[in-house]
Amino acid sequence: MSYSQQLEYFKKRQFGEKVNATFVFIRENAWPFLKVQLMIAGPILLLISILLGNMMGDLNFDLESGFTANNIIDLLEVYGLTILSTMVTTTVIPTVTYGYMVAYQDNPPKDITVAAVTRNFAGRFFNILGFNFLTYIVVIIASFFLILPGIYVGIALTLGASIIVFESSNPIDAFSRSFKLVSGKWWSTFGLLIVMGIIGYIINLFFGLPRAIVMGIDAFTAFQEDGDVNGLELISDTSRTLNILFSLLETFGAILLYALVYIAMAFQYFNLVERKESRGLVAKIEQMDNEAAEEDSDEDY
Repeated sequence: MSYSQQLEYFKKRQFGEKVNATFVFIRENAWPFLKVQLMIAGPILLLISILLGNMMGDLNFDLESGFTANNIIDLLEVYGLTILSTMVTTTVIPTVTYGYMVAYQDNPPKDITVAAVTRNFAGRFFNILGFNFLTYIVVIIASFFLILPGIYVGIALTLGASIIVFESSNPIDAFSRSFKLVSGKWWSTFGLLIVMGIIGYIINLFFGLPRAIVMGIDAFTAFQEDGDVNGLELISDTSRTLNILFSLLETFGAILLYALVYIAMAFQYFNLVERKESRGLVAKIEQMDNEAAEEDSDEDY
């Protein structure tokens, strides 16, 4: 007997139902999903987190003498790595998340393997990477005119990764299809993104709290001893061994944050496709026709 997924994808859902479907999916797939994320996305995000933590720890400002050329270079390096981190994170996590959701259509959670999720991984990864790069450019250009056009375009393109994976699309086609699907449903897409982003951000705060506490203690101690934060770099060296632990926690938090948002956007995509194209209904009708045909072929005359 073939596997039938418990959570229906292509279905009309109201706002609360999309939020609920997101958490139902997480609950049904909690450990298998997180295991796959940690094994594929985890090492990449952990490396970036460690690099950012070390670079932040190396920053050393003298408030009396002001910024130096080295300070500016250090800040530019941190800024560049932050942009790279954002680009990689918003590419690898949806690639893994949607790869898992595709595998979930044909396999129970306990049988979903890394190999199943990484099938066609490279193609999806580079298509989503290209789409993200195109999105950033368009949003920046739109924001030059007014902030609102940039926001509108950014929200309208949040379905791009879903389209690329679930429709095997390319960045250009996904770009135009995103606007088509979101047309008339921009506010519901925006609201869902905000709500899930806030929930994910609150969860993520707990994982970033340990590093913030230690950095605060370091800064306070340096200020008490020297009257400024010049001693922060020296004190941070003693805490550097904790950086890996903090990075592990922050990596886990980042995966949860982004996964929640991308899963919610997937259910918005399923909702909009069903409302405008009735794909789920058509699939059910075809399934009923096939079952009826099988019954007819098995009937004895």
